[in-house]
Amino acid sequence: MRRFYFLTFVLLLSLTMSAQSRGLLMKENFDSTEIPEGWYIDEHADNWSISTSAKSGGVPNEICMNWAPEFNGTSRLVMPAFDFTDIDEVVVSFKHYHDNYIGENTIGIATSSDGGATWNSGWEQTYITIDAYVESHTISTSDMGKPNVLMCIYFTGNSYLVNNWYFDDIEVFKQEEIELELVSIDVPNIIGTDYDGGIPFTVRNTGAKTVSSFDVNMSLYYADGYDTFSFTTNLAPFETAQFTIQNNFPQFFMFDEPHAIDLYIDKVNGEDYAPTTTYFLQKEVILAMRESQKVVLLEHFTSSTCDYPCIPINEIMDGHANTYAGKCSYLKYPIDLPLLEDGTPGGDPYWTEESILRKNYYAVMGVPETFVDAQTQGYAAATAEDIDLALQNPAYFNIKGSFTTEGNTINVIADFMAYAEISNVRAFVAVSEKTTRNNLGNDEETQYHHVFMKMLENAEGIAIESIKAGEYHRLELSCDLSETNVEEMNDLEVVMWLQDYTTKEVFNSNFAYDYTEHCYPVVNLTASVGGDDVQKLYLNWDAPEERTPMAYNIYVDGMLLEENYDLATYYSNEEIVEIIMPLEYRGHTAEVVAVYEGGMTSVGTIKLIDDDWDGIEETEKITFNIYPNPAKDNVKFTTRGSQFLTIKIYNCLGLLVEEMEVNSSEVEVNTSNYETGIYFINMEGKDFVKTERLVIL
Repeated sequence: MRRFYFLTFVLLLSLTMSAQSRGLLMKENFDSTEIPEGWYIDEHADNWSISTSAKSGGVPNEICMNWAPEFNGTSRLVMPAFDFTDIDEVVVSFKHYHDNYIGENTIGIATSSDGGATWNSGWEQTYITIDAYVESHTISTSDMGKPNVLMCIYFTGNSYLVNNWYFDDIEVFKQEEIELELVSIDVPNIIGTDYDGGIPFTVRNTGAKTVSSFDVNMSLYYADGYDTFSFTTNLAPFETAQFTIQNNFPQFFMFDEPHAIDLYIDKVNGEDYAPTTTYFLQKEVILAMRESQKVVLLEHFTSSTCDYPCIPINEIMDGHANTYAGKCSYLKYPIDLPLLEDGTPGGDPYWTEESILRKNYYAVMGVPETFVDAQTQGYAAATAEDIDLALQNPAYFNIKGSFTTEGNTINVIADFMAYAEISNVRAFVAVSEKTTRNNLGNDEETQYHHVFMKMLENAEGIAIESIKAGEYHRLELSCDLSETNVEEMNDLEVVMWLQDYTTKEVFNSNFAYDYTEHCYPVVNLTASVGGDDVQKLYLNWDAPEERTPMAYNIYVDGMLLEENYDLATYYSNEEIVEIIMPLEYRGHTAEVVAVYEGGMTSVGTIKLIDDDWDGIEETEKITFNIYPNPAKDNVKFTTRGSQFLTIKIYNCLGLLVEEMEVNSSEVEVNTSNYETGIYFINMEGKDFVKTERLVIL
């Protein structure tokens, strides 16, 4: 490994930009919502459209050929004309997804030098399996060497036999003898502090010769130098492979800024070379403060007028919702498919414009289709293996919410807590009904479950410009559901999730707590470690802005330190600091979660632990807690740092209800005979006088 320096990053970037265009004749990613300028469809243009999906394996958007209107013949996706003078062959590379209905389907690549009057096929292949494919083929037809040549990807056969065929990332280039393309840096966009996956990256041999070795230069954190890493391989032409640079880079990251990884290919087969494809890439990575519990989002597009295979898939998906309770959120979109015989929308009578917008967002062409965290499972139910695999993906965002109803109005409060900086995402809040019975569409089902009714505020989500690590974004939403398909207002559920609207990545999801007050988080958390004689961890926080929790859960670096803790100040002992935060305190986090009745919890309030004990005394200050509050039959008063001497309880009229003389830090009172209402608790000790409010239910 060697380290060297460039005069300026700008010089490198300028060389990179010029190098990328030398051998590349055309590259199209279909990022626009319209078919690109210069492209056209030869025959059956109505079957083609730009889809917001990414089923081919690229990123949204992609171009799609649908089976309808049905035809039996050939349809061509034609590229802008090429000047192939002095070129006897080119490579055409593209990604595609074959969504088969039945039988065999054929695509190919053809050229024409007479304006499309005559087409000469350079490659053709038949597909049966539903799958995503990557193609790279050398094309050498009789049209090569001519100045004005059209090229196309064509479908030939009966369109009825295919549901959809998706295409993306189409490239045309001249093949060099030795050429290695840097395809991607495969480090996740967000990583945790314990990430140890190194720096994986993918390369593709676009040259004519096998690649036996290559060097990659890497720079981290916008550094001024590059380290060189050498790899041996046996990469055949058009072959793609992933390699990994072993580097424990997160240890230098901070939570409040992105960090850059720069890679570029230096040598191939031991020799310097003049690259004609992409050989330099940069990726920015975000470090998360901790992981959150993963809750997988299951989305299901279906219709009550569909019997097979919708009925068995409904049963499987409903079963998943029960089996994975607490680990998945689930909603079922009723849509306008299948069409009626005259081609007009049919489908579930409960379909809405919002469910159709969601259908179009995922490019759903038929029912049923299921998605696990926005990844299509095709026209089948998600499997337990699919869900288990999704649960293994880390989540860096915590979502908690609740809802209440007043008449036909639903009121929702949702907190989206970020453990990593995030921007340009959208928050979704969807209202569903747990069981419906009035949208029956076949003779075999008498009810449906988790049926989507309404998005708050709309089906395109609520844009969140930015949330910093350690912050949360709160939504308070209300909606009159009287004009929706809701059958019973006491049978609702609310699903909340965060999603990148462009890439469709789902960051996390959750069900809201139903028919209850919101679980507000604690505020003004401070976290420090230090001390004169021994090292102690000190945490202090204020009660939530509304409601009084029963207790608190305390975490350090995501590890549960105290459960159902009943005070608002925490001091550790020396051993805890040594175990959980050895050597240094930089980058460690403390988090406090408010716990309410029934085990309901708020989002956490999280802070970096300051290693400066400045302004904090090692002696404990006097703290108090009353729980549960509201209470029914019993209530407990606790204090730390002193003891109660007397406790007096007054009703809302100021009348003394009960007086106790005690000499203890913990007192439990039987309130079963108290009338419902508000009471005031006067607590006196040797060093304090304190008055708090208590609610009796």
